[in-house]
Amino acid sequence: MTIEILVPTGGRTLGGATRAVIETLLSRGFQNIDPPESQVLEVELRNVDDVDHPRSVPDEVSPADLGEEIKANREILRVRVGLRLGCFLLYPGFCVLQRPDDFEQFEADPRARQVIGREALELARAFSASELLVCGDTASDFLGSEATTWDQLCEVITEEEVPHKRIQIPPPKPRGDA
Repeated sequence: MTIEILVPTGGRTLGGATRAVIETLLSRGFQNIDPPESQVLEVELRNVDDVDHPRSVPDEVSPADLGEEIKANREILRVRVGLRLGCFLLYPGFCVLQRPDDFEQFEADPRARQVIGREALELARAFSASELLVCGDTASDFLGSEATTWDQLCEVITEEEVPHKRIQIPPPKPRGDA
């Protein structure tokens, strides 16, 4: 069973969220989420007909142009960005970090919880999310069909008994004067 970290994208469009993830991977990167070994990102755009259109960033298209292309094409329902291990899945309103790790190991092993926890917090901060979900059993399968909002997603994974942890993110502490 894979493990997924899900966060709301804070009102960003699918194109805007995709651009943010790609630009972060290509520039300074995430501290805890490893990009692919190559500097080229393999991106798949899935449309309403369930057809994938592969793109290569930045070789074939820039992050900004890809973001604009996605915004202009209302038929794009999902974007997949490959990583060294796992991938990002982006849906309207959601960003999912999918890992090959086992959810049961996450629950049982403190070290696994730390690793996934660091990735989850970093992803939540990237989208200024106030909460996140760490789920097993491919919770993203419900996105776009049974769930199009954060509350619907939380409700459906509970109803379907998908193993998960819902985590509230504390607001950042204000910096004191130095």
